[in-house]
Amino acid sequence: MNLLQVVLVTCLLSACFGEDGGGRVWKTVPRRPYLKSDLESTPLEIQTDSRLGDTVYIQVYPVVGEYSIQISNILDSSPIVLLIAPGFPGTLIQNYFNLTGPIHEWKISKDNKYSKFKISCDGIEKIYDFPSSDQDTWKRQVDEIKFMPFDTATSRYKDSNWTWQDLAQVRLPNRLSLYPIEFKTNDASSARQYTHITLYTADFKAETKVDIQWDNDDYQFWIDQCNRCDGGQSYAQTRFTNVPNDIEQTWKLELSPSQLDIHCNGVKVYSYVYNNPQYSNSACIGCTAQMNMQFEYFEFNEANDKAAVEYLTPPQCTGLPESWAGVKMEPELPLPYNSRVSVSCADGYNKTSGDSEVVCLGEENFGFNSQPICRKDCSDDKKDDDKDDNKDHDKDDDKDHDKDDDKDKDDDDDDKQDHGKDGGGSKMLYLGIGLGAGFVVGSLIGLVLYLVKAKCSRSAGRSNAGASYVVKNNKANVYS
Repeated sequence: MNLLQVVLVTCLLSACFGEDGGGRVWKTVPRRPYLKSDLESTPLEIQTDSRLGDTVYIQVYPVVGEYSIQISNILDSSPIVLLIAPGFPGTLIQNYFNLTGPIHEWKISKDNKYSKFKISCDGIEKIYDFPSSDQDTWKRQVDEIKFMPFDTATSRYKDSNWTWQDLAQVRLPNRLSLYPIEFKTNDASSARQYTHITLYTADFKAETKVDIQWDNDDYQFWIDQCNRCDGGQSYAQTRFTNVPNDIEQTWKLELSPSQLDIHCNGVKVYSYVYNNPQYSNSACIGCTAQMNMQFEYFEFNEANDKAAVEYLTPPQCTGLPESWAGVKMEPELPLPYNSRVSVSCADGYNKTSGDSEVVCLGEENFGFNSQPICRKDCSDDKKDDDKDDNKDHDKDDDKDHDKDDDKDKDDDDDDKQDHGKDGGGSKMLYLGIGLGAGFVVGSLIGLVLYLVKAKCSRSAGRSNAGASYVVKNNKANVYS
C-alpha cells in the first residue's frame, strides 16, 4: 500500500466523515426552531411519543409578553393541561383524555372571540375558557411559538407548509462517568459568550448546571449549588487564565468521583475539586452529593448558550464483556449508543437467567437490571461422547476378531517365526513401546474430556442479579 492509499484509508475511517474513532461523530448542537403561528388560522399540530418523556411544554409569544401551555403526565391515561402567564398562578385543568399507547396527535388553537382554548387529541376535542387572570395576555395576537427544553414528549410538528418535521431532541444521551462531554465553540466576536450545559439523571428529576462564560480573554466558571465549595472561593467569579487564545476551541468536561476537569484545545485549564476531605462546610457536602449523581444526559441550554456549535457523540457498542460468553444480540454489533437491543443465546448455549433486553452504553458497556447468563449446552457434547464410545466399541470388536485370526496364523507359522531373520526381537520391542504410548495418550485424552464435561456442567458465568450496569472488562465488573 503506497502513501496515497494510506492517506485515503485514514480519511475514510476518520476525519472525512467527522468521526473520532469508535463511531464517535461530531454533530451540530441541536436547537429548536421558533414557529410562526397565530394559533387561530394556523393551529399548532404536534405528535407526542410517551416513550421519550411525559411533558409537552410550549412557550407562546404574542406581540407583547408571553405565556406557556403545558400538557403533563402524558404517560398517564388522563394528562393535565396547565396554562401559565408570567406573574399569575398557573391555571390547572384536568382534561380527561383517555390515552392508550405511546403515539398521539394533538392540535392546539384558540378563539379570541369566545375567549376559548381548543385542544384536541386523536380527533377528540376539549374546550377550555381563558383563565380569569390577566385576560389581556390570553387575547393578544400570537406571533410565534417555541418548544422549550422541558418539552420531552413532542416528537414531531407540522411546519408552515403543513409538513411533518422531526423535533430536535436537545437532551443528549451520554454517561458522564464513562465518557467526557466534548464540544466546540467558535468565538469570532468580541461580545460576551456563554456555554451553559445542564446535566440530568436518567429520570430527569435531578440536574445540575455547568456554566463557562467569557468576555475576550476573561474566562469565568460556575457550577450550580457549588459556589463556595472548593476552598471557599466564589465560583461566580472564579477565573482561569491559561486558555489557548484560539477562535475555534474544543472543550472537554471530564468528571471523576472527586473533581471536574476542564480542558480546552488539549490544555487542562481548571480542576474543580468538590470531594476534598478538608472542605467540610455544608455547601461542599451538598455539592459533593450533587456531583456524585449518575448523569446520563446533558443539554446545551438554549436560553443562555449561544457559543457551542458542535458536540461529540458517545461511542458505539463494538463488543461484549468477557463474562458474556455465548450471549447473542439482535440487531448485531456495532450498535448506536443508548439503543435498546434484544438478548438471546448463541447456538450451543442455553439462557438460564437475566434480562432479555439491554441498553448500549458504548464500547463494551451495557445497561441492565439482571446480567444475561448463557450456559453451554452439554447435551451435544454427550451425544458426541456416546458416538465416540460406540466407535471405540466397534473398533475393539474388530481388534479382537483380528487377534483371533492372527493367533491361528501364528500357530501355523511357528516354525517360520522361530527361524525368522535377525532383528525380529527389536521390531517387537518397538511395537510394544508404540502400543504403550498409545495407551498413555488415550488416557490423557479421556481425562481432558472428563474435565471439559465437568466444567460444562458448572455455571458458565457469575450472575449479577440486582446490579444496574456492567462495564468494560478491566474497568469494573458491575455498577450498582
